[in-house]
Formats: sequence, C-alpha cells, structure tokens
Amino acid sequence: MKTTLSLASLLAGSLSLASPAIAQAVNADTLPGSPVFDTENTRPAIDFAGVQRTLGGEPTQVLILGTKHLNNLPEAAFDPAHLSLLLDALEEFAPDVIALESIGGRTCYQMRGFAELHDGAADRYCTDPQPALNALGISQPEAALAVEMTLDTWPDAPSPAERRHLAALFYGAGEPWSAALQWAQLDEAEQIAADGVDDALLVRLERLQESRNENQLIGVELGQRLGLTELATMDDHTADYIYTRSPDTLGPAIQSVWSTEHPLEAEYAAMEPGFLGSPDAVLDGYRFLNSAAYQRFTIEKDFGAAAASGRDDAVTRQYLAWWQTRGLRMAANVVEAAGNQPGARVLVIVGSSHKAYFEAYLDQMHDFELVSLDSVLDD
Repeated sequence: MKTTLSLASLLAGSLSLASPAIAQAVNADTLPGSPVFDTENTRPAIDFAGVQRTLGGEPTQVLILGTKHLNNLPEAAFDPAHLSLLLDALEEFAPDVIALESIGGRTCYQMRGFAELHDGAADRYCTDPQPALNALGISQPEAALAVEMTLDTWPDAPSPAERRHLAALFYGAGEPWSAALQWAQLDEAEQIAADGVDDALLVRLERLQESRNENQLIGVELGQRLGLTELATMDDHTADYIYTRSPDTLGPAIQSVWSTEHPLEAEYAAMEPGFLGSPDAVLDGYRFLNSAAYQRFTIEKDFGAAAASGRDDAVTRQYLAWWQTRGLRMAANVVEAAGNQPGARVLVIVGSSHKAYFEAYLDQMHDFELVSLDSVLDD
C-alpha cells in the first residue's frame, strides 16, 4: 500500500525531524533510492554523532536552513516581504556566523588557476573581482590580506569611509556578499563612489542590493539586522573535476534517473503554490522543505536513485561521487568558518537538497550540536 502525506499532516505542527508520526510515514515504504542503509563488514570504531560528553565550553550550535533558490521564483508569485516571519525567527536565533551557498574568493582563485581542469566553472559560479581590483590597484591575494588586516583593527562604530573601503576590499577578495553586507549598513546618502569604490564597482554593489537571491534576501538582510561584519561563503565546485573524467554516458543516465516519477512527486508539486502569497505561507513552506519527509523525497528522486541505478556500469555513481565530494567540502568550509568562535551559533543557508547531508556530516564533529529548524520557527 503506497503511503501519501497530505499538506495537513505535514504542516500540523508535528514536523520536527524527531516526530514519531513523520518517522513512521517516512519509513512506511522504500524505493530503490530510499536512504535506508545496511552495515556490511566493519562499523567505524568510534561513532562521532552528537557532542563529545567532556567538552571545554559550550558546543557550536548549527542550524541548517534548506531553501529554494529564491531568484528562480517568478517575481509575480514571490514577494520578498513575505520572508518577514522567517527573518524574525532567525534573528531571534541570533547567529554569530552566517554561511552562504556561494564560493569563497580563495576557492574561486584556485579554480581560475586551473580553469581547464574545472571546465571553466569559475566563470559560471564566481563573481569577477576585477572591477574592485581595478579601483584599488591591487591583486586578489593582496585584497584578501588587506581584509584580514582591516578586520584585526575593525572599530565598534566604523565610519562610512571605513565601510566603503572594506566593501571594496571584500569585493576584490572575491567575497561579494560580505561587500554587500558592508554596503547595506551604510545610509543611502553614503552609498557613493569613494574610498576605493569607483563608478564601475558602485554599479555592481547596487546590483547586489537588488538581487532576489537568498544570499541577499536572507543572508545580507539578517547580517545587517545583527550587525555582523562579514558573511561566510561555503559552496564548492572544485568537485566538478570529477565531471572532466566522466564518460559521455553520464548525462543521459542522469536524465533517466531524474525522469523517473516518484510516488509523491505530483502531490508535492501541487502543494508548492500554497507556500507563497503571505508570510505565514512562506514560513510553512520552509517547514516543509526542511522536513524529514521532503528530505527523503529529494534523496529518493535524485541521489539515492543515482546510487541504486546500475545503468552503463553504474555510471550514475560518478554523479553521486561529485555530489558527496562537493557536500563534504562545503561542510568542511562551515567548520572552518566557525573554527575561531568555539560555541558560536551558526546559520547555514543552503539549497534544500543539501540539508540532510549537511546535518549528517556536521553531526560527526566533536563539538557541533544540530539545532532543529522547527524549534527556531516555533519559538
């Protein structure tokens, strides 16, 4: 008997990842790509899940916010003002570190240096720092070093000139969202071309302020509310190197996996419009995207199905290898971003298909404690 999950049952207040009702529904059926695992041969000698019992200080708390990529939503259907309840709840969580699904400047610099091995991925996923570098008259590594030196002596109440200059340095270092955060904390009258910002860079900073990307609408907005100095970038596409060695059969095989209909696919697609139109609807949408039921659906439709497929000598497992490599490097970037703030609160804003993997990977850290999104949204 096929299990179906109604909108009411998913949003009736029992969406905690530990909810027995959801757990029972999720485990009722299995598909070839279901995230159900058997232990073969040797188990790890040490189970790292949870927080080390004897820990110096408080654990680092990490909240994973799985999201749609908001810039892909039709403007007529999605009003950024409807993020208000979500933003209020996240502001109450008060993260010390906000990590975005954006590639950091150092990684982009590496990818440009090995452009042919990465199939030009830097051109697709990285912001060109050159407008800021032209204005500053320095190189990207020099801009990155200047950022570190500036932050070492950053005042509690920086002047507009200091914010403008730091924005230019961040952009030149390949960290445009941190530049956007500094720019957002300026009064409109102070958002001018000066102190390392020329007219060309001014246009790009203004363009970031107008972005409908969740990095701007959630990350920058929340960072501004909390008075943060920078935003961490944790995406990775160096794993795309796997694609450069994959055979031509990979593309058609993956398309075959994606085209296989999931039993809940039509029902979930029909639910999506109901998650737009008001702050309450958007909040319900985030509860759904981050639920165990939706996370399992994503795995069964995509990565688990790729793992299960034996087509063309299991070529789709090369796609799975790319996904897992990328996710592990992204998770490592989150650990690095919080590394100098033991006991910090960390918010990770990432595409919803990453959420289950991030939670599994980060739960293996000695001192990371996972925070339930439901507990934050329901406070």
